[in-house]
Amino acid sequence: MEQLQNFDKRNLIGCVFILAMMAAPFIAMIYGFGFALLVLTVGLVLTAALAFDSRAQVPPERRRTVLLMAAIALMLALLTGIAAFTRFR
Repeated sequence: MEQLQNFDKRNLIGCVFILAMMAAPFIAMIYGFGFALLVLTVGLVLTAALAFDSRAQVPPERRRTVLLMAAIALMLALLTGIAAFTRFR
């Protein structure tokens, strides 16, 4: 129980990200493509959140690359979110 209390939020977000990426294909087979895109969108948003959160821990010469990767993840999340929305209409 003590390990759960000391669990870092970044580890939790990372675990949810991994779960979302692994679950998306199975959700597509069971519930349809729209739900899979929605799960993928959540995973991409979590990726961007982890990248933004790790900025301070990255060496200064690599911060720009991390921010670029976070921006790309957010753009992909926007595209998959729009695609998911259009699938549900």
